[in-house]
Amino acid sequence: MTATPELTLDAAYFGRWLVAAAQLFEEHGARLTALDAAAGDGDHGANMVRGFGAVREAVAQQPPATPGELFGLAGTTLTNSVGGASGPLFGMALRRTGKRLGAADSVTPREFAAALRAGAEAVGKLGGAVPGDSTLLDALLPALDALEEQETLAAASTASLKGAEATGAMQAKKGRASYLGERSIGHQDAGAHSVVLLFDALVLAADPAWQPEPVAAAQEPVATEAVQSKGGRVGVVLVSHSREVAESTVELAKAMVGSGDVAPVYAAGGTDDGRIGTSAERIHAAALKADEGKGVAILCDMGSAVLTVQALLSGADDRTMPADTAIVDAPFVEGAVGVVVTASVGGDLAMVLAAGEDARNYRKG
Repeated sequence: MTATPELTLDAAYFGRWLVAAAQLFEEHGARLTALDAAAGDGDHGANMVRGFGAVREAVAQQPPATPGELFGLAGTTLTNSVGGASGPLFGMALRRTGKRLGAADSVTPREFAAALRAGAEAVGKLGGAVPGDSTLLDALLPALDALEEQETLAAASTASLKGAEATGAMQAKKGRASYLGERSIGHQDAGAHSVVLLFDALVLAADPAWQPEPVAAAQEPVATEAVQSKGGRVGVVLVSHSREVAESTVELAKAMVGSGDVAPVYAAGGTDDGRIGTSAERIHAAALKADEGKGVAILCDMGSAVLTVQALLSGADDRTMPADTAIVDAPFVEGAVGVVVTASVGGDLAMVLAAGEDARNYRKG
């Protein structure tokens, strides 16, 4: 089977592709976030909406002359506008694809596939991922195989979807989902489904009858429908000996949620008079603020902070803590991110505690 002869893979076509991609991410952002919330950080959909919206604007303001220039601009824009892993990984893939395409005015499907494969190899090297790790590569590599063999975008799109759906049977080996170990099995990878949308956009852009919808005001997707229906979420309190450390960790965890709808999280750092140490009064006040009736998870930085919280929970102190308040056994920063993200997407107290504890198993070397 050969490529459609009327289709020219030039800068104009790939410009249409990026517009189509931005539109598809807006339409499916909430679904991607829900997929990511099941085993990841819960921010993937919002990040891709934000990133490809920025790419669409950048290309419109400065239309590249060649496909290589367009992919380079798109990759750089993604890296600079998207937090979490999505920006560096997808940005690297697009930049390396652009570099491989070079200065050619147009490319064949086989040339495009070869350039994308260079991008896929760069992603694998950057993230340390291989096929079967339940990552975006498990959708991208089958799509490239189909594109090289059949030279049709439709075949590549179909193969990408099959690959993305197959990640549900895999144990995640990379990213936030890897914290769950065998519990990640049964959850499809959000990044792989973003690859599907990118190939769907390639098909859309090739259809002469397709026209982009008017750009609407940007709205980032909420994490899950469950958040809205529960009438409250697990609250989080971060206890540090340093007020600055507690408050900055709260801000980091909030930023990692990505959807803009963050669970109640409060810092209880330092003593009442601003010194290094912990304060039962500050911890108690923060727990009361965080309580929405679904329990409160408290994460502490060092042993004496734990002892202060344990005293509050034991009843030795005359203050009454909210019902279902528990200490999270987790590293402070990594655990805080997992706890806040999981609470923000509607996880119950057991899920929130598990998300924090899973961070203890994440190796950095």
